[in-house]
Amino acid sequence: MIYPVGIPEVSEPAFMSWTIHGIQLSTRIMGAERSPRGGDWCEAFVVADDLLALSIGDVCGHGEEKFAAMSATRQAIRDAACRGLDPAHTLLEGHRFLRAFDPDEYATALFGLLNLRERTLVFANAGHPPPLMASPRKTIFLEYAQSDLPLGIEDPFLPVLREVSVPASTLLVFYTDGVTEHECKPLQGAAELCDAAMFATEFSQLPSASVIQKQMFLTGWNRDDAAILTAWTPPAPGPARTLTKLFERPD
Repeated sequence: MIYPVGIPEVSEPAFMSWTIHGIQLSTRIMGAERSPRGGDWCEAFVVADDLLALSIGDVCGHGEEKFAAMSATRQAIRDAACRGLDPAHTLLEGHRFLRAFDPDEYATALFGLLNLRERTLVFANAGHPPPLMASPRKTIFLEYAQSDLPLGIEDPFLPVLREVSVPASTLLVFYTDGVTEHECKPLQGAAELCDAAMFATEFSQLPSASVIQKQMFLTGWNRDDAAILTAWTPPAPGPARTLTKLFERPD
């Protein structure tokens, strides 16, 4: 979803579902305490031929008062991506912007480029919960021993650039901590997310973000802002390579 530059955003779309080059995309954004908008964002947009940008982030805090910082930081990241920067330098530009916008503000963010031709995801993570890859039989969190700082914390800042293969018929799930920590039990929330993502893979015709939201009972009053972005890759034309065969858990 793309907002025209310079047009004020009155509210956040709570739900979107669309398809780009065969990739089924869906988003779900939920404000804390049923606020119409808050400090979490998620979006997807094309930046070049065969390159789909996936962006998600969470400004510290929640609710309406965080909307301005969220909106401006999201736009800075979007602008950097549209200039052709890689995910690490895209987040660097978001970091620089947030430091100038408000030195006391910080945000976690995850930005990736999904190569539709090579079936790879190149991404960088600034202190954000790790992305999840799911198939009907397996889920994998793309987490690493080395973690990177959130946007706005301190200089120097440049997150590590990661690259993974993305098999056909794989569900990518980007999310904020308001999803996995909605009951203040992050380990339990991560397990629930895995179960919900696997369930969503059985219903590929439905918007996966909304399926995950409902499976995790994120339909009522939430303590924190929450956002979910999903990207479902199309089936392979021949025999499908499986997530289990292609992936080992990162070091």
